[in-house]
Amino acid sequence: MGSRLFEVADIPSKKTDTRGRFRATLRWASRLVLISIVGSWLFLYIDSVYQRRRAESLFADLRSLDFSTAGFAEVRDIMVRHGGHAMQSQLQPRLPDPGDPVIDGQGNVSFTLRYWPFCTPRNCTFQLQIMTRLPRIPLIGRTASFFYTTLPYIGVRSWVAYALFEVRNGKLYRSQTGVGEYRMESPDYTGYRHLAPLGYQVDTWRESTGLDRRCNNRDYLVGISHGGGRSSANFFGACVLQSAGMPLKRAFDVHLRCLNSLFRSCRFDELAPSAWADYSDGGAGNRSPAPK
Repeated sequence: MGSRLFEVADIPSKKTDTRGRFRATLRWASRLVLISIVGSWLFLYIDSVYQRRRAESLFADLRSLDFSTAGFAEVRDIMVRHGGHAMQSQLQPRLPDPGDPVIDGQGNVSFTLRYWPFCTPRNCTFQLQIMTRLPRIPLIGRTASFFYTTLPYIGVRSWVAYALFEVRNGKLYRSQTGVGEYRMESPDYTGYRHLAPLGYQVDTWRESTGLDRRCNNRDYLVGISHGGGRSSANFFGACVLQSAGMPLKRAFDVHLRCLNSLFRSCRFDELAPSAWADYSDGGAGNRSPAPK
């Protein structure tokens, strides 16, 4: 009789132990998920700060670069220092092209070897890219929309800084440098959200002549590029001659701290305060009309 009473009384205690183990497991799993989320956010945020400082160092070097006298060595040193490379170095090795046959007066056939282009101190193009971790992760559909919409609110933004420098005849011929943030736009006329860049770009040229009317035949030109359709203005840019002097330094006055700000994207006056002030002032005939 006593043993039966003990068995009956032991049943509720077993249920209590099972519930306790389940709750302990649930708390442990919840803590693990929270730690994973916080750890992932911390990793992405620290990476963004690190890449931002790399980009700030690049723009600091460009502000001190004398574009009017820069040659192959100066361009190479800056690009390599910040992780850039010569574009031709990515080509696979190729055999020389024998070219077209040449027949002399005696009927002998000969070939003139033609070599594929490669980087030389006289002619070379360098490119550089500094970007955060998130754009490197393959995200599509609703997953991409969720991450690109949510993460900026906690300081994790997707952006890229880039530079392309072309050397011709041993001198810096042109350059293109900029920084752009990828953000999820509101649904367009198709009803879908899409990624759109928001950023700032500086183009420099050695001379103003050319069929494309570089810088609109001015030493310094700033303006806004509007997206197509119903998109708002999404790119602010400056076009400067390499001999312009002070306008060149103002164009490269770039501040990137807003790339790690919470809740909102960078504004043009934050990214490029000096160029934006010149655009807002519109003085000295250097303001380009906003496209319609």
